[in-house]
Amino acid sequence: MKNLTKLLIAAGFFASAGIYIHDRQLDVHRITVRHERLPEGFEGARVLHLSDLHSKTFGEMNGNLISSCEACKPDIIFFTGDLISKNENRSFFDAKLYLFERLTAICDVYFILGNHEQYNPENCKYICDKLKKLGVKILKNESDFVYRNGDRIKVTGLRPSVKCYRTNNGYADLLPITEEYVESLLGECDRDEFNILLSHNPFGFEAYAEWGADLVFSGHCHGGIIRLPLLGGLLSPERRFFPKYTKGTYFYDSSKMIVSAGLGKFRVNNPAEIVVCTLTRG
Repeated sequence: MKNLTKLLIAAGFFASAGIYIHDRQLDVHRITVRHERLPEGFEGARVLHLSDLHSKTFGEMNGNLISSCEACKPDIIFFTGDLISKNENRSFFDAKLYLFERLTAICDVYFILGNHEQYNPENCKYICDKLKKLGVKILKNESDFVYRNGDRIKVTGLRPSVKCYRTNNGYADLLPITEEYVESLLGECDRDEFNILLSHNPFGFEAYAEWGADLVFSGHCHGGIIRLPLLGGLLSPERRFFPKYTKGTYFYDSSKMIVSAGLGKFRVNNPAEIVVCTLTRG
């Protein structure tokens, strides 16, 4: 019995240590994203994908996160929502704004709203006004063009209704994300362009692809919070077990979606990550 007690104590200690480490670890996940429609001018371009910082910081004034981002030497940066948590005190915003101040010194930075920004309109307006002054490009059902070596790609940011995330019935009866709904927000997709769609919510991937997105960047699921060997992410923010899209690269017809496990929130066997995507033709 004494040995069993010691074993349980040791198991509890190592489990707690693992949670502590993974909850503070920051990984740089480097991938190559191939797409036959990518314009030649974007061959080798590096996209830095960040998401879901919430109320977390990495070092004083996010110094560790800034150093990691700078070392990636990106050509463009996408932040796909939930920079803040819905009830976060504004006194914690300074570290976030300093992060974006440093990021905009590297290259163009694009930002879209997550559900937590939409849950608190006052804080959302406050931080978006600050981000705009720093030169961050905020896309709310809007598009912009990115130019490189004589070619261009079209970047569109989707802001669906908050009812896609939560309703008066909690997580029941969520507004579905369909191709028709996406088109009602963004208009018809210009398929002559190479289209990158930024959408916080990954669960509309099929609709995004049918609308015409060649490449999608998303977050929201925090990697499934707890990641289990062979099974992947355990839980979505909507309290759904084993959600379909939590972390990594997904495919639908000719479209691809990159889902970041994000930076903030509690996590087990699921380190915070920044994703560096090198674009290539093929």
